[in-house]
Amino acid sequence: MTDEDLYEIKQLIDSMQSGLVELFDQLHELRSRLNLVSDTASETSPSILPLFSEVKIPSSDSVESESSPSSKDNEITISTIENDAPIDMTIDEDSDTGNSAKVNRVLDPIAHELRTGEAPAEIIYEYLQAAREYLIDDDDEVQKGKVARDMDIVLNFLKARGSRSIRADERDNILKRIRRWKAHLAV
Repeated sequence: MTDEDLYEIKQLIDSMQSGLVELFDQLHELRSRLNLVSDTASETSPSILPLFSEVKIPSSDSVESESSPSSKDNEITISTIENDAPIDMTIDEDSDTGNSAKVNRVLDPIAHELRTGEAPAEIIYEYLQAAREYLIDDDDEVQKGKVARDMDIVLNFLKARGSRSIRADERDNILKRIRRWKAHLAV
Protein backbone atom coordinates (compact mmCIF):
# COMPACT_ATOMS: atom_id res chain seq x y z
CA MET A 1 0.00 0.00 0.00
CA THR A 2 1.19 3.47 -0.80
CA ASP A 3 1.31 6.32 1.67
CA GLU A 4 -1.57 7.97 -0.16
CA ASP A 5 -3.73 4.86 0.27
CA LEU A 6 -2.90 4.68 3.97
CA TYR A 7 -3.75 8.35 4.37
CA GLU A 8 -7.12 7.86 2.64
CA ILE A 9 -7.88 4.85 4.85
CA LYS A 10 -7.02 6.84 7.99
CA GLN A 11 -9.28 9.66 6.82
CA LEU A 12 -12.10 7.20 6.18
CA ILE A 13 -11.69 5.69 9.65
CA ASP A 14 -11.71 9.15 11.25
CA SER A 15 -14.81 10.08 9.29
CA MET A 16 -16.59 6.88 10.31
CA GLN A 17 -15.59 7.39 13.94
CA SER A 18 -16.93 10.93 14.00
CA GLY A 19 -20.15 9.69 12.38
CA LEU A 20 -20.54 7.07 15.09
CA VAL A 21 -19.91 9.65 17.80
CA GLU A 22 -22.55 11.92 16.28
CA LEU A 23 -24.99 8.99 16.04
CA PHE A 24 -24.39 8.14 19.70
CA ASP A 25 -25.01 11.77 20.68
CA GLN A 26 -28.28 11.76 18.75
CA LEU A 27 -29.37 8.49 20.39
CA HIS A 28 -28.53 9.89 23.83
CA GLU A 29 -30.49 13.06 23.11
CA LEU A 30 -33.45 11.00 21.87
CA ARG A 31 -33.37 8.90 25.02
CA SER A 32 -33.29 11.97 27.23
CA ARG A 33 -36.23 13.49 25.33
CA LEU A 34 -38.18 10.26 25.80
CA ASN A 35 -37.22 10.16 29.50
CA LEU A 36 -35.47 6.81 29.00
CA VAL A 37 -32.27 7.91 30.71
CA SER A 38 -32.39 6.90 34.36
CA ASP A 39 -30.34 8.29 37.24
CA THR A 40 -28.05 5.26 37.11
CA ALA A 41 -27.42 5.77 33.40
CA SER A 42 -25.59 9.04 34.04
CA GLU A 43 -23.22 7.24 36.40
CA THR A 44 -22.54 4.41 33.94
CA SER A 45 -20.27 4.80 30.97
CA PRO A 46 -22.32 5.42 27.81
CA SER A 47 -20.52 2.63 25.99
CA ILE A 48 -21.89 0.10 28.49
CA LEU A 49 -25.51 1.16 28.03
CA PRO A 50 -27.48 -0.98 25.59
CA LEU A 51 -28.39 0.86 22.42
CA PHE A 52 -31.93 -0.49 22.22
CA SER A 53 -33.49 -0.95 25.62
CA GLU A 54 -37.14 -1.47 26.33
CA VAL A 55 -39.32 1.60 26.60
CA LYS A 56 -40.06 2.48 30.21
CA ILE A 57 -42.91 4.69 31.33
CA PRO A 58 -41.56 7.43 33.61
CA SER A 59 -43.14 7.52 37.04
CA SER A 60 -44.76 10.69 38.33
CA ASP A 61 -42.08 10.94 41.05
CA SER A 62 -39.27 11.16 38.50
CA VAL A 63 -41.13 13.83 36.52
CA GLU A 64 -41.67 15.92 39.67
CA SER A 65 -38.05 15.58 40.75
CA GLU A 66 -36.84 16.69 37.32
CA SER A 67 -39.05 19.78 37.35
CA SER A 68 -37.94 20.97 40.80
CA PRO A 69 -34.91 23.28 40.68
CA SER A 70 -31.91 21.96 42.57
CA SER A 71 -29.39 24.69 41.85
CA LYS A 72 -28.43 27.48 44.23
CA ASP A 73 -29.19 31.09 43.33
CA ASN A 74 -25.58 32.26 43.65
CA GLU A 75 -24.16 29.40 41.58
CA ILE A 76 -23.14 30.11 37.99
CA THR A 77 -24.73 27.74 35.51
CA ILE A 78 -24.25 27.13 31.85
CA SER A 79 -27.99 27.44 31.22
CA THR A 80 -27.93 31.12 32.20
CA ILE A 81 -25.55 31.88 29.35
CA GLU A 82 -27.20 29.56 26.87
CA ASN A 83 -28.98 32.43 25.11
CA ASP A 84 -25.63 34.01 24.21
CA ALA A 85 -24.57 30.93 22.23
CA PRO A 86 -24.41 31.33 18.46
CA ILE A 87 -27.13 29.30 16.83
CA ASP A 88 -26.33 29.67 13.14
CA MET A 89 -23.27 27.40 12.99
CA THR A 90 -23.75 24.92 10.16
CA ILE A 91 -21.57 22.56 8.16
CA ASP A 92 -21.35 22.24 4.38
CA GLU A 93 -21.77 18.83 2.79
CA ASP A 94 -18.41 18.95 0.99
CA SER A 95 -16.18 19.91 3.95
CA ASP A 96 -12.48 19.13 4.05
CA THR A 97 -12.09 15.70 5.66
CA GLY A 98 -8.53 16.41 6.79
CA ASN A 99 -9.61 19.41 8.81
CA SER A 100 -12.67 17.51 10.02
CA ALA A 101 -10.50 14.63 11.22
CA LYS A 102 -8.22 17.05 13.08
CA VAL A 103 -11.18 18.70 14.82
CA ASN A 104 -12.68 15.32 15.72
CA ARG A 105 -9.39 14.02 17.12
CA VAL A 106 -9.22 17.03 19.43
CA LEU A 107 -12.86 17.42 20.50
CA ASP A 108 -14.06 13.78 20.63
CA PRO A 109 -11.98 12.86 23.72
CA ILE A 110 -13.34 15.91 25.53
CA ALA A 111 -16.90 14.93 24.63
CA HIS A 112 -16.19 11.38 25.82
CA GLU A 113 -14.89 12.66 29.17
CA LEU A 114 -18.01 14.78 29.54
CA ARG A 115 -20.30 11.85 28.73
CA THR A 116 -18.72 9.61 31.35
CA GLY A 117 -19.26 12.32 33.96
CA GLU A 118 -16.26 11.22 36.00
CA ALA A 119 -13.94 14.18 35.44
CA PRO A 120 -14.43 17.35 37.49
CA ALA A 121 -14.85 20.71 35.76
CA GLU A 122 -11.20 21.71 36.24
CA ILE A 123 -9.98 18.70 34.22
CA ILE A 124 -12.42 19.45 31.39
CA TYR A 125 -11.28 23.09 31.58
CA GLU A 126 -7.64 22.07 31.00
CA TYR A 127 -8.57 19.83 28.05
CA LEU A 128 -10.79 22.48 26.49
CA GLN A 129 -8.21 25.23 26.97
CA ALA A 130 -5.59 23.13 25.18
CA ALA A 131 -8.09 22.33 22.41
CA ARG A 132 -8.90 26.02 21.95
CA GLU A 133 -5.22 26.92 21.69
CA TYR A 134 -4.65 24.12 19.18
CA LEU A 135 -7.70 24.68 16.98
CA ILE A 136 -7.94 28.49 17.08
CA ASP A 137 -4.72 30.47 16.87
CA ASP A 138 -4.51 34.29 16.77
CA ASP A 139 -4.67 34.38 12.96
CA ASP A 140 -7.83 32.27 12.85
CA GLU A 141 -9.64 34.05 15.70
CA VAL A 142 -11.23 36.59 13.34
CA GLN A 143 -12.45 33.87 10.98
CA LYS A 144 -13.53 31.50 13.77
CA GLY A 145 -14.72 34.21 16.14
CA LYS A 146 -18.09 32.68 16.99
CA VAL A 147 -16.53 29.41 18.06
CA ALA A 148 -13.78 31.21 19.99
CA ARG A 149 -16.31 33.33 21.90
CA ASP A 150 -18.50 30.31 22.63
CA MET A 151 -15.46 28.33 23.83
CA ASP A 152 -14.54 31.25 26.10
CA ILE A 153 -18.04 31.18 27.61
CA VAL A 154 -17.72 27.48 28.40
CA LEU A 155 -14.16 27.96 29.70
CA ASN A 156 -15.35 30.70 32.07
CA PHE A 157 -18.12 28.42 33.31
CA LEU A 158 -15.73 25.51 33.88
CA LYS A 159 -13.24 27.77 35.63
CA ALA A 160 -15.96 29.04 37.98
CA ARG A 161 -17.15 25.47 38.60
CA GLY A 162 -13.69 24.49 39.88
CA SER A 163 -13.25 21.01 41.30
CA ARG A 164 -16.98 20.28 41.47
CA SER A 165 -18.57 17.85 39.06
CA ILE A 166 -20.71 18.97 36.15
CA ARG A 167 -24.46 18.37 36.42
CA ALA A 168 -26.26 16.38 33.71
CA ASP A 169 -28.10 19.35 32.19
CA GLU A 170 -24.89 21.40 32.08
CA ARG A 171 -23.04 18.46 30.55
CA ASP A 172 -25.69 18.08 27.83
CA ASN A 173 -25.46 21.80 27.09
CA ILE A 174 -21.67 21.63 26.70
CA LEU A 175 -21.97 18.53 24.49
CA LYS A 176 -24.40 20.38 22.19
CA ARG A 177 -21.93 23.25 21.98
CA ILE A 178 -19.09 20.85 21.13
CA ARG A 179 -21.18 19.42 18.29
CA ARG A 180 -21.71 22.96 16.95
CA TRP A 181 -17.99 23.72 17.25
CA LYS A 182 -17.13 20.56 15.34
CA ALA A 183 -19.58 21.45 12.60
CA HIS A 184 -18.28 25.01 12.30
CA LEU A 185 -14.55 24.20 12.54
CA ALA A 186 -14.70 21.27 10.12
CA VAL A 187 -15.47 23.62 7.23
